Amino acid sequence: YVLFLVYHISNYFDTILTMRLRHNKNALQLINDSNYSIKNFPFHIEKNTTLEIGMGKGKMLSEMALDNPKMQFIGLEKYATPALFALKKIENLKLNNMRILIGDANKILEYFDNKFDTIWLTFSDPWPKKRHFKRRLVYRDFLKLYKSILSENGKIFFKSDNDNLYQFALEELLAVNANIIYHTNDLHNKCEYDFKNYLTDYEIKFN
Repeated sequence: YVLFLVYHISNYFDTILTMRLRHNKNALQLINDSNYSIKNFPFHIEKNTTLEIGMGKGKMLSEMALDNPKMQFIGLEKYATPALFALKKIENLKLNNMRILIGDANKILEYFDNKFDTIWLTFSDPWPKKRHFKRRLVYRDFLKLYKSILSENGKIFFKSDNDNLYQFALEELLAVNANIIYHTNDLHNKCEYDFKNYLTDYEIKFN
């Protein structure tokens, strides 16, 4: 049984969907050479571990790790270029409780040998074309994968700036009989759920 906590952030600009970093051809090698990189699978998950899928540059997750030194944090990111920024944050903050995994959410069952207490989905690619709906990270097949690696009382937090993806997420959660603990279409101004919202780069730039 999976518990979901769904958030939506309104009034953002569509320009964030087209933002791209300049490709760094050395990024993957630099990450693989780091002790903060997960390279051997399956990786053992300790208790009180949080996974962010689509970590990007790692601002949110690194701040969580800094504030919660007794917990473990793993950032899964498909692209090495933004993940290199996360690695630099880890090194600068000297975080011993955060790791980076360069990989694909489709293969998530291959990566870990235990279950997470918390999973974050932050500003996932909305894949707006209808024919691409199965690529959305809140599609029911992905939700079933997350359930497989989520502890009994675990939670999934979802933040998005895309109205269509938000509605799609709600529909998919209902399709897999998830328990939606709370959801709002205005996280920053009308959130009645008690938690600390660590901001991503997108939230800071466009809020």
